[in-house]
Amino acid sequence: MLNMSKFLNSPSVGIDVSAEFSMVSILSPDGSKLRKPFKIIHDSDGYNYLATEIKKVEEAFSMKVPVFMESTGVYHLTLFYFMKNQGFDVFVINPLITNSNKIRE
Repeated sequence: MLNMSKFLNSPSVGIDVSAEFSMVSILSPDGSKLRKPFKIIHDSDGYNYLATEIKKVEEAFSMKVPVFMESTGVYHLTLFYFMKNQGFDVFVINPLITNSNKIRE
């Protein structure tokens, strides 16, 4: 089981994955939004844009930024493997857990 407490003092990225696009939220360590949530299309341009935005946050905070996404059948897999191959710490969360904890917006 993932120990979420180790991420309490770091920025984080949450990704809500659907079939053709994903909605991305980037949060500061205090939980406030660092920027307005944005949409990425599931193509190389969208994935590269997301990687660039996360790298900016990593540079600003001088630390790795964990990336969380819900398991969505097969839809999350391509993005998951892209992010892992880019060197990001990516975690897939069961949607039943996120719904029961009301961490989604």
